[in-house]
This record gives sequence, structure tokens and C-alpha cells, in this order.
Amino acid sequence: MQALGRTARTFRDAIRVERNRWDGFRRTLKPADRERLDHIFEAALAHGDAGTMIATPRISEVALVAAMVDLLKETEVLQRRVSELEKQVKEKP
Repeated sequence: MQALGRTARTFRDAIRVERNRWDGFRRTLKPADRERLDHIFEAALAHGDAGTMIATPRISEVALVAAMVDLLKETEVLQRRVSELEKQVKEKP
């Protein structure tokens, strides 16, 4: 007989559990680094739909990959801005 209701933890719940597992590590970090660690788990939550597509996810791996995706996106935006500013500087007499 099957149990009624959800028996499996959702991916987002698993991310929250993983975040709690890192609490001791987080407490030892400087405040700015705590924010960076928080960003990793926020990225994992933001990419939760993609994370659910992994058959047997290792939650910390998904969190790190999601953070890398976000960092690459931010890097690309910054690179474009720098290129635009360099172009503006070159155009000035």
C-alpha cells in the first residue's frame, strides 16, 4: 500500500537541508564571504527546475554548478560593460 501525499523531498527542500549542513562552515566565514556562500545556495534555488532534471543529484554539486552559471553570466555582463567603456574612452578626442 502506498502512503498518501508526498513521500520524497522536493529538490528545493534538499537545497535547504544542504544549506543547513554548511551552517558551521558559514559561521566561521567573514561577513562578506558569508554573503558569497549564501549566493551559491540562492543560485541553486533559482536553478531548482534544472536541478530536478538530474536523476540522482548531489545537492552540493548542483549548488556549485548553479553558482558557476550565475557567475559566468555576471562576468559576461561585466565584460560587455568594460568593452563599451573602453570603446567610449577611445572615441573621445
